[in-house]
Amino acid sequence: MRVLFVCSDKPSISRNRFHQEVLKEHFDYDACISTGKTYLSRIPSIVLRLPFKMIGKDFYYVGYMGHFLVILMRFFTSKPIVFDFYLSIFDMLCNDRKLYKPESLLGKITYWIEKKSLEKSDFIIVDTQKLIDTLSQEYSIDIKKFVRLPLTINEQNIKPIKVDPYSDTFSVLYVGSYIPLHGTPVIIKAAKILQEKNEKISLLMIGKGPELEKCKTLAKSYHLENITFKGFMSLEELNYYYNACDINLGLFNTGERANAVVLNKTNDSFRVGKPHLTLETEAMKEAFTDNEDIFFVKDILPETLANRIIELKNNPNLLKEVGENARISYDKKLSNATAKNILNTEIFTKLTAKTG
Repeated sequence: MRVLFVCSDKPSISRNRFHQEVLKEHFDYDACISTGKTYLSRIPSIVLRLPFKMIGKDFYYVGYMGHFLVILMRFFTSKPIVFDFYLSIFDMLCNDRKLYKPESLLGKITYWIEKKSLEKSDFIIVDTQKLIDTLSQEYSIDIKKFVRLPLTINEQNIKPIKVDPYSDTFSVLYVGSYIPLHGTPVIIKAAKILQEKNEKISLLMIGKGPELEKCKTLAKSYHLENITFKGFMSLEELNYYYNACDINLGLFNTGERANAVVLNKTNDSFRVGKPHLTLETEAMKEAFTDNEDIFFVKDILPETLANRIIELKNNPNLLKEVGENARISYDKKLSNATAKNILNTEIFTKLTAKTG
């Protein structure tokens, strides 16, 4: 079978790399992608070549952030389209980042694009049952179209290694893009409480994004000495910190998107066998169990997060046990090998039967 892979995001990001590698293993593979640095530089190149690239293919595989590509491709074919949906751009732009209101013209256009991309796909890949239920209800999409697939990460660069501890004190790691979803100001305010309690706990914040300056300003106003900011890092560099810190943080914000996602850094943390601490959400409870393979906080109050960190610092045996169980859970439920098996069973076998 001949497949065409297309994506508007960078083809080098972890999930796009994973899907390309799997397709190459199973099919006669071709791609319509761009290595441009921005969407504005990538999209024109892709769109101009796409109709010609589609000729002679048996099915099409649309990668992350390909909503409008699905709609465009459906004008040229009735053959199966697999869409790695991953996240709702409508929810991200309107509810999480609040760039415009859902009822605005841009909000309505975004909603339309998302709905049409789901309607015109034959298989829709997402990572949680909560998101499947939400999308099916919100857009009236047949639930049978959805395939629940765990997030896939770069297992070559993120892996358990033996390293020296990051700090002589108990260390807490945040890795991310400082988007509202992550609730990073809650982390800074929790650091303030930890410092006021004279707890020997250090926080390391790695990454950059919209709320970075807000977090730095907060840390400065609180005169925090227990927190360090580091910028963007390669996965190879990040792997040291994932392994060297005592716990890794997830998200601390509410909302529909927060309730429906599992983060890449959650998988990273589980992959290296380090305890992960995050807000308890429906998606997280669906996959993990508090005090067994993950640690939850019940709300997003800084006091709750600070007290939970202190509790974990004072319970090293539980910390070690949960970290070990996280590694086991990764191998059983989250690994790239698990994702490959699901793709083969739930999509590739059906496509082969359908086109054969």
